Amino acid sequence: MRASLTLTAGCILFAGAPFAKATEAADSGFGETQLQLRMRIETVDENVLPADATATTLRTRLTWTSPGWNSWRAVIEADDIRALDDDAYNSTINGMTSRPVVADPAGTELNRAALEWQQGDWNVVLGRQRIVLDDQRFIGNVGWRQNEQTFDAATLRWKASKRVDVDVGWIANVNRVFGPRSGAQAADWRSNSPIAHATARLDRFGQLTVFWYGLDFDNASESSNATAGLLWRGTAHFDGGWKLPWLVSVANQSDYGDNPTDYSARYQHLEIGMAKGPLGFKLGREIMTGDATTPQQRFQTPLATLHAFQGWADKFLVAPPQGIEDRYAMLEANWRGFSAQLLRHDFRAEAVARRYGTEWDASVSRKVGKRWELLGKLADYEAVSFGSDTRKAWLQLTATF
Repeated sequence: MRASLTLTAGCILFAGAPFAKATEAADSGFGETQLQLRMRIETVDENVLPADATATTLRTRLTWTSPGWNSWRAVIEADDIRALDDDAYNSTINGMTSRPVVADPAGTELNRAALEWQQGDWNVVLGRQRIVLDDQRFIGNVGWRQNEQTFDAATLRWKASKRVDVDVGWIANVNRVFGPRSGAQAADWRSNSPIAHATARLDRFGQLTVFWYGLDFDNASESSNATAGLLWRGTAHFDGGWKLPWLVSVANQSDYGDNPTDYSARYQHLEIGMAKGPLGFKLGREIMTGDATTPQQRFQTPLATLHAFQGWADKFLVAPPQGIEDRYAMLEANWRGFSAQLLRHDFRAEAVARRYGTEWDASVSRKVGKRWELLGKLADYEAVSFGSDTRKAWLQLTATF
């Protein structure tokens, strides 16, 4: 690990020095340029596999944003992911199936290439873009993985009033985290997917969002679905500096497009907390329904940032056939530039009386100045009747210039 950290620091310092001049040139009329380097060591111990995984990867991201011209601008962003030892983990494309999966395959890809038009209350983005909606439970960029999920799409945002935003879009292709080459997983999902989303800000009553997503994938028809729902979240403030954050989300889902299964399923997420000063505590319950006898009758979120939900060990990236109920508690702290989280999950089936397992998650991060961030994370899943005991650890250093 010491050698990997030395490599991390060396790569960042080497790349950062010449980039300062590029930034000065960008500010002189050629637009804005940004370089980001993210070095990560991820280890996985999964007790049913004969070998562990150690993925030491470096992502280099270069982003150029053009000067504005008649309300238009262009964004071009390229990502390059390199692995220190490609045989030390299963990247989903390297064939190392005796080791656990770390979905960070090496490769170079055009991450974003879009035209953006902004005038008054209207914003239009055409091309390969990042789409992040709400808490990313249904549509997100999976920013945790080294190869980000982006979308070939057309999106429109309209600020209907000071309180209401409306977003609509059409997704033609999903550039998944498993790319740029297909392996055990498809690198792209060809799509014909309309989406609609509206948010109203209700002052002290929080923020209410309603949405409908019609996801239709030509080469992943079993993941096609239509979901309609709402999300209500906010924070109540009390005397003495106390805060009460809350979240309520419900949704209904059914088959859509060419999905061969006729099904319907439901989603519920309730969360409430207390916070004062640097400390916060939350309790939550998230349910995705399933069926006791029919595996296909389960709620799915194929475009979500899945790592953010139901445990960082990623045992439930796809809901089990009998659904899932996740009861969790979270402790958060922010102190002198440090941010920390501690979570406990209890996973159960929704459709039958069955306990899947439990998990502890912990993370600590620290920003140093404007350019640097160091992150450490742990996940420990203990299986009862689903999957296998799994332990994961991450050490990550990010620099932005």
